[in-house]
Amino acid sequence: MRRTLLRDVIGTLRRTPLLSVAQKLLRRVPFRPVDFSRLCFLSFEGEPRVPVALLRGSGTVRRATPDDFDSLARLQGKASVFQQRFANGDWCVVAVVNGRIVGYEWFCEQAIHHETDWGLPIPIPVGFVYAYDAYIDPAHRNTGVWLRFKAHLSDWMTTTGKVGVLTFVEDGNLPSLRTHLRFGFKPAQTVLVARVLGLRLFQKVSTPMPADVIRQREFGRVTSDRTLISSSSRNVRL
Repeated sequence: MRRTLLRDVIGTLRRTPLLSVAQKLLRRVPFRPVDFSRLCFLSFEGEPRVPVALLRGSGTVRRATPDDFDSLARLQGKASVFQQRFANGDWCVVAVVNGRIVGYEWFCEQAIHHETDWGLPIPIPVGFVYAYDAYIDPAHRNTGVWLRFKAHLSDWMTTTGKVGVLTFVEDGNLPSLRTHLRFGFKPAQTVLVARVLGLRLFQKVSTPMPADVIRQREFGRVTSDRTLISSSSRNVRL
């Protein structure tokens, strides 16, 4: 039993990029004087069409209003953050099941979105909408909520004439990355971000998707072929 467990741990470490290992170690340090990550930006050209047959479950998706602050705060406790986003002109959709909000996703239509965790300014291409900070309650993941978000977005894009979607997945969130890639999102750009004693640093990577992420993606494709996988990251938590 112990040998099997040890082999599993060693195998996991071998498959984990060194960047992710170093990141996890640094995040154990109190107050995080140094932190860094890698943001894999993905784009989807056109409207994200979702076949009706895949829209399973009884949940519905609608645009959020300020009256939803309390329900949103119960999910993640970020009412003040949400209020600021509404004030900045961003908007949100919520998933409702049996009268209760179980998930949300945020969108920005401005020319530049200022990402809050790292302070990265994100240029949004003309005609695109930026999708960020998606979250689904763990009890309702893998139930089709994420696809309903995309179907709602598709209808809105048809009405407004938007031509594409931009998002990013933070390094280490491979399940979410695989989900987006299988859906049809394409690698657009990778940015290294860091905080050192309060100083914020950004560096674009020459390739849209680093080699170690591609290797992890291929490994995941062999070992798991689920369409929607639970995940958590700072930007996308499906």
